[in-house]
Amino acid sequence: MVENNIKSKKQRFKKKVLFNRTIIRTFLILSIILLEIGILVTIIVLAKFYNIAWLNNLYIVFEILSIIVAIPIINSRMDPSYKITWLFLMVINSVIGALLYLLFANKKFTKREKRLIAPSVKSLNEALNDTNSGGISFKTNPFVDGDLHNFAQYIRKYSFTEVFDNSKTTYFPWGEKAWPVMLEKLKTAKKYIFIEYFIIQPGKFWDSILEILLQKAKEGIDVRVIYDDLGCLTTLPQSYDVFLKNNGIKCCRYSKLKMIFSIRMNNRDHRKIMVIDGHIGFTGGINLADEYINEIERFGKWKDNAILIEGNAVFGLTNLFLSTWRMLNPTEPVPNFKEYYPSHLNPAVKNFKEHGYVSAYGSIPYTYETVGANIYEMMCYKAKRYIYIATPYLILNNEMEDAICQAAKSGVKVKLLTPHIPDKKKVFELTRANYRMLLRRGVEIYEYTPGFVHAKMFVVDGKMATVGTINLDFRSLFLHSENGCFLYKTDSIKDIEKDFEETFKVSQRITYEEYKKTPWNKRLLRFILKVFAPLM
Repeated sequence: MVENNIKSKKQRFKKKVLFNRTIIRTFLILSIILLEIGILVTIIVLAKFYNIAWLNNLYIVFEILSIIVAIPIINSRMDPSYKITWLFLMVINSVIGALLYLLFANKKFTKREKRLIAPSVKSLNEALNDTNSGGISFKTNPFVDGDLHNFAQYIRKYSFTEVFDNSKTTYFPWGEKAWPVMLEKLKTAKKYIFIEYFIIQPGKFWDSILEILLQKAKEGIDVRVIYDDLGCLTTLPQSYDVFLKNNGIKCCRYSKLKMIFSIRMNNRDHRKIMVIDGHIGFTGGINLADEYINEIERFGKWKDNAILIEGNAVFGLTNLFLSTWRMLNPTEPVPNFKEYYPSHLNPAVKNFKEHGYVSAYGSIPYTYETVGANIYEMMCYKAKRYIYIATPYLILNNEMEDAICQAAKSGVKVKLLTPHIPDKKKVFELTRANYRMLLRRGVEIYEYTPGFVHAKMFVVDGKMATVGTINLDFRSLFLHSENGCFLYKTDSIKDIEKDFEETFKVSQRITYEEYKKTPWNKRLLRFILKVFAPLM
């Protein structure tokens, strides 16, 4: 009893120290960034309103820079809504708008970065072109229909993975349902464990996983962890990667935060990936923190999900992780992706005979190909009877809004699930600002009244679905590295539909008549927020 009390006190002390360190780190980074912004704004104001020769010359240089920045924005292939917002900011103040664009807008691969990733892309293409990759063959498989063919061709070309058969999927409607299965599967690891998450936070969930990772590392198993430095800004100390490395776990912080502006600071790794020995994988909405499994309560009952993939389709998650790892460690040898075929690692995967097809796809923010958005839109246009959509944030660009509305206008029943209890109040008002057009076009909107919905998923006609990390907002669709699991005629689709139907029952339906009763001050706030939607 005494030993337990001492252990409990030590744990509380460690958490207190961790909390204090993360708060100090957060305060320092934000303070220095705000100071840098303040200095820039001060220089611009002084240059504009005071007749100081060198400042006037500097302002002219900034004005020329803003024109140079505006030209590629106009001619770029970026989303029109995103483009208009940045040009609007530059109309308000050309210099500040241009500087903010250079710092925070989507960034494409530089020539140097393209050269660095080229060997990995080549190795991955060689692996996918190999007949042993496990991907389905459209020439020899008579059960592949036209819809699946379209998705498979697109995913193969732009997400560098395949649509696979010989794969089994298990859907978990709650994070707390997935947690014990994750622990069970992690304990079976014999070769390697890959973990890539936006948020990791010490607590029951992560601590139980870390205990297994430390043990597996001691056994000589290849254990690697990637976490996003901004996502973990308030949850992990700055040196947490060093702690993991000192305990035998290879670790990388994605896009490390620095005490100075960085042109990559707005491009984050929002993925949730866990791969075990190449033939077992998890993804979905949950991060590795206690609120995602309802061990702590922040915004009511946390509605989230996860999906277990077993068999050939895990190859997609492995590809995504290894590609990111190589990008963060360009001096390491290029991975031979062929060595990671599930069938090579575990011949038992050939015994999966589940009817259906699976693809673990991903997107990156450094190209104009918005894979997540395009798959969502394709699913909307393929719908014949109904579409169920769940998203924590609803910040739509024109193309996505058109796809959803066009489905509803053509007689497809569209049901949309969003939170009733927000985690970010301004974003919640922006979510509601997007209701108006959808409701007018016949979309049914439900707010989950027990709490916050963090799940991101689509189901179409009971035939196809996707579960993953991709929110319906500009950040997920254009700025972040994301991933999802595309399902076609799998048994797990029935479980996803059941989850939707049960959640709709405990949700409040929002009608157009109710929406019109919104007070004028909230309408005005939403109108203003929509102008800056691509930046939120």
